[in-house]
Amino acid sequence: MTKSCNYKQAGAAAAVKVLLITPPSGLWKDSVQRPWISTQPLGLAYIAAAIRQKHHVVQILDGYSIGSSASEIREAVRSFQPQIVGISSLTPQWPDAEKVAVIVKGVNKNICTAVGGPHVTALPAEAASHHAVDIAVVGEGEETMQEICDAVAAGSPIGNIAGTVSMNGGNIPKHNPGRARNSDLDSLPFPAHDLLPEPARYNPYPAWGNRGKFSCIISGRGCPYRCSFCDVTSQQGRRYRLRSAENIVDEISWLNLDFGVTTFSFRDPSMICDRNRLMEICRLIEEKNLSIAWTCSARANEIDPEMLAAMKKAGCRLMQYGIEVGNAEMLLKIKKISKARVAEAVRQTRGAGILAHGYFLFGFLEETKETIAETISFAKELKLDSAGFAVMVPFPGTEEFEKYSREGLLIMKDWRDYVPTGVPVYRHRNVTHEDLVKATRQAYREFYLRPRIIAKHIHVMKNYHTLNNYLRSARQFLF
Repeated sequence: MTKSCNYKQAGAAAAVKVLLITPPSGLWKDSVQRPWISTQPLGLAYIAAAIRQKHHVVQILDGYSIGSSASEIREAVRSFQPQIVGISSLTPQWPDAEKVAVIVKGVNKNICTAVGGPHVTALPAEAASHHAVDIAVVGEGEETMQEICDAVAAGSPIGNIAGTVSMNGGNIPKHNPGRARNSDLDSLPFPAHDLLPEPARYNPYPAWGNRGKFSCIISGRGCPYRCSFCDVTSQQGRRYRLRSAENIVDEISWLNLDFGVTTFSFRDPSMICDRNRLMEICRLIEEKNLSIAWTCSARANEIDPEMLAAMKKAGCRLMQYGIEVGNAEMLLKIKKISKARVAEAVRQTRGAGILAHGYFLFGFLEETKETIAETISFAKELKLDSAGFAVMVPFPGTEEFEKYSREGLLIMKDWRDYVPTGVPVYRHRNVTHEDLVKATRQAYREFYLRPRIIAKHIHVMKNYHTLNNYLRSARQFLF
């Protein structure tokens, strides 16, 4: 049996209590900060719904979004008395996730601590080796967590469950066989939004939607593309497994009617890649007469005027394009697309009455001062309504992480530093840290401090929350 998961239940039919936690930022140093930007942790909400489907009792503590202190986490564990605590972590959150596990074990050493999320999937043995962690869940966690719950309920060992890594009472990690990815996403229950804070507690990025009646939504898993800086394919595979149009619109209708959500942001890499499904989603939204607005991410090579017209009619207000760079050769290598096609996609999007947002990154291996200047110039040349700029972070599980590791360029292994707004975690051969940090601020200034862009964004500042978001963005990125 793994470490100290020593709960004994009456039998296989018994239920266990499960507490799922997102780690608060700054918990590792006992200085928790509630984030300015936060959205629903849909991964944990999906897992909660799956666990509940097996008749176990589950609660979610979105510690990250509400800024839970150590004492609040401790009290939540004492009050609920779970047999299992699941902790989800992105890479920069890992030190906070470790602290959550320590707090849980401090309340009751027999609680089974299971960790998961992108960072754990990329480095499961490292995660499982922490003294307060019992088991690491690799990849999509619904079925794996169901089996962990059933095993703990029955008093059975958890060390042999597929899709997990554990130390199994020793010093050598035990890697169990991987779990096949779910190919029937319609069979999954909708995320357990009833266990999350109300939508008004979340504050999305301004490009995604306005604070208040907002929710993220995921229409598929995996990605058919293989961007070197993105960990989606290593997490979820290259096969893009899609939910049906009916299933997606049913979830939108449910969130709209039961939770008052009117603005949605599709967070998968490209929800428009299946044209027929997209057109059916648009038709069903109109058929149900849903008064909603939504945004999505897309690649510039996927859109066409007919598609955009249907999306506009169905409530799409903004398209987010991952453009990344402005150098023609780098763009072809990274995104397999030309600058002309990007420009045409932006033109067609705005021509359909949909706003266009572009994402750009600095810091690829090929980067030079000249390519930085090209990216900033290209962002300004495009008829974008808004743009985001960041230093590329080589997260574990990405090709960029492997490249920088292989060439001995990674200089930081403190996961707290793996954030796009911080100092680069690598030594670059052509540009300095100062060049990269300066590039983002220069890009924001040159893009946004233009009369056309200023006028456009003043026009949409219609309430306090929108104004506050813009002011905070300006302080963080422009000055």
